[in-house]
Amino acid sequence: MGQELSSKGASLAATGDVMMVQESLKVLGLYKGQIDGFAGSETYRAVRTYKKQRHMAPTNALSQEFIDHLREAT
Repeated sequence: MGQELSSKGASLAATGDVMMVQESLKVLGLYKGQIDGFAGSETYRAVRTYKKQRHMAPTNALSQEFIDHLREAT
């Protein structure tokens, strides 16, 4: 079975992966919200900021590639 998609066709990250992203970005000082596993506007703002700082395409995408990158980087 393929990965679930949002109503806009974007891949949905698992709650545990979103929590890991939030925790990692909080440690880096980019995320100020709660570690709740919900990828809301604060999470996406922090993801875009992280990507811009590292010369990556500044998208909201929480792709498996990005999640793996963040896991290795932090």
